[in-house]
Amino acid sequence: MTDMESDRISCLPDDVIDQILSLLPIKDAGRTSVLSSEWRKKWLTLSNLVFDSQCVSSASSEDPSVSKIKFLKIIDNVLLLHSGPINKVKISAGYDLIDMNSVADIDRWILHLTKRSIKKLVLDFWLDEPYKIPWCLFSCQSLHCLKLYWCSLKPPMKFEGFRNLKSLYLEQVTMTQDTFEKLISGSPLLEKLILWDHNGFTQINIHAPNIKFVQIMGKFEDTSFDNTLRLAKPVVDQTSQSKSHGCSSNLVKFFDHLPNIEMLVIISYFIKYLFADIVPVKLPTPCINLTFFSICINFNDLKEISAVLCLLNSSPNLQAFTISVSTPLACLDFAFLSDFLLHLHILF
Repeated sequence: MTDMESDRISCLPDDVIDQILSLLPIKDAGRTSVLSSEWRKKWLTLSNLVFDSQCVSSASSEDPSVSKIKFLKIIDNVLLLHSGPINKVKISAGYDLIDMNSVADIDRWILHLTKRSIKKLVLDFWLDEPYKIPWCLFSCQSLHCLKLYWCSLKPPMKFEGFRNLKSLYLEQVTMTQDTFEKLISGSPLLEKLILWDHNGFTQINIHAPNIKFVQIMGKFEDTSFDNTLRLAKPVVDQTSQSKSHGCSSNLVKFFDHLPNIEMLVIISYFIKYLFADIVPVKLPTPCINLTFFSICINFNDLKEISAVLCLLNSSPNLQAFTISVSTPLACLDFAFLSDFLLHLHILF
């Protein structure tokens, strides 16, 4: 058997080898360089790079400061030596590997990546203070996917969004109302938005013509969807009751811009926001595409029960319906619950 016949992996297409190596921790991918001269630089052309705790030794005896230095050097060296296009970079680390003293290093990595036209960036680390995203990232129009945790966004005045961005995930991110609206409306290709526990603004105004999925969890006073005709799957978890208590127009306003809604998940106080005043028997326009509806309600609140019945009456093609109960078992009015279930039986 020849060497070529015994080494079938080396004969695989480059994109397949890249996929195999991308499944390995960076540390192990780098070790493949000793296999042969042909493999020496293959790992340096990886298009997807993940820098996390697997990059450094897991030995409990190692000094944490040594692990931190190693981690920073590994990222520096890989980015410096990398010779191919970079599609995705994920930096995920705890306090033991990245702290406030690492901010200058992170800024330098992001500057380098923006010059390499990165498409997907994930920053998942938690410093003593939210990490301030450097201005250079706001000019990176090659971005297709951006995931940020515990960051602060203060873009330059000329920032108008990311024209190629399709997916945006923000968790505990701080920004102003104006920055949020510029970010969303200035990203016309945006299809997926996940917003968890935001800070710095209270109005969730979403103007996104191509948006298909939205998940919002946190404290906010008001929410509006404008030019969101393709939005099919909204998930809204309002974790505190709005001080304004909403108004009767919230219901119509919410559904008017969601004609193609297929899935609706409502959690916590958002049901009170939608049905602030009189609850109609049906919506003005039926949700003909809605096939899945999930809600968390208080069974001792007549208005919430009426709201659920209104939505069910307005969803002629509903296929699945789930309810979670926020009322403690000891406080449940079982006679009222029995009447509600009877209504459901008649409805379906």
